[in-house]
Amino acid sequence: MRLIGAFSIVFTLALTFAISGFAPPTIAREHGDRSADRDDRKHRPKHRDGQAIFRYDTFGDEQLWTDVLRMHEAIATVDPDTALAVGLKVDVDALPREVIAALKAGQVDLTNPAVTTELLRLNAVVGVQGKVDDTGHLTSVGVTCALCHSSVDNSFAPGIGKRLDGWANIDLNVGAIVALSPALPEELKAEFRTWGPGKYDPRHHAFDGVNLIPLNSPSLPIVIPPIYGLKGVGFETFTADGPIS
Repeated sequence: MRLIGAFSIVFTLALTFAISGFAPPTIAREHGDRSADRDDRKHRPKHRDGQAIFRYDTFGDEQLWTDVLRMHEAIATVDPDTALAVGLKVDVDALPREVIAALKAGQVDLTNPAVTTELLRLNAVVGVQGKVDDTGHLTSVGVTCALCHSSVDNSFAPGIGKRLDGWANIDLNVGAIVALSPALPEELKAEFRTWGPGKYDPRHHAFDGVNLIPLNSPSLPIVIPPIYGLKGVGFETFTADGPIS
């Protein structure tokens, strides 16, 4: 999927790791077992390695999201209510008990951007990896396969719940999120904002490690696809022309 090169890498690898056995019923039951991710690799099923990579590995795309687009600066100003409104999801299993209790009691200010930073520090924002320094400042962000290809079951609240790996996040407004970048010109931001929730243009831009390279205009976004059901498919490329296995 080629909007921006780093997104392309994440998307392709997301589909590749689907052969590890990702399927919604299985993962929905297993997503909460984080202790398995801490086991010695030789003692855990191979699909756990793929699951961890899918959920948490950015493959170094901070080069795009932090160094070029400066999304860490933008995200640091976004409150949880806004983040949930543009389709970002929160993994309830990543939240400490005291945070869950405070949320239930209405004691967490979801209009405070500092809460978003804390959620990133807790590794609770599905598909987003953020680094927070000792002073509480967000210093970098990267995205994983799970950003577009995971959702949650809303078991705690809308947008907050247990992970559903491999499900398309049809609520995710990628264009609106990217348009928050302070590094982009306004006319490009306006084009991104036309995508709407659950859509993404795989041919809009490429990223050469330094610059964004325009590919196609006007933008023609397509619906973000799920990636479950691909066990046995070794490699999958998804474009507006249809899947190419």
